[in-house]
Amino acid sequence: MADKRKLQGEIDRCLKKVSEGVEQFEDIWQKLHNAANANQKEKYEADLKKEIKKLQRLRDQIKTWVASNEIKDKRQLIENRKLIETQMERFKVVERETKT
Repeated sequence: MADKRKLQGEIDRCLKKVSEGVEQFEDIWQKLHNAANANQKEKYEADLKKEIKKLQRLRDQIKTWVASNEIKDKRQLIENRKLIETQMERFKVVERETKT
């Protein structure tokens, strides 16, 4: 029973980090699109990249939990994984725009 509580605590912390990370990503995304010069855009793009890396690590952890048999209700985990993947798609678009 203590193991399940510990696991649930880890999951809750992870999901909190995901929501904070997505919020941070959104803020940087807005700053990037409102940036006036190239230097600012490069800085914000680097910040976005750093944030997306954090989200990807959390996504890997979530994938591990989804694959695990210990967790019965995986709905919230799957929703958060999809949320991260949406941000990853948005980041790909930004990368493509900068390369061209």
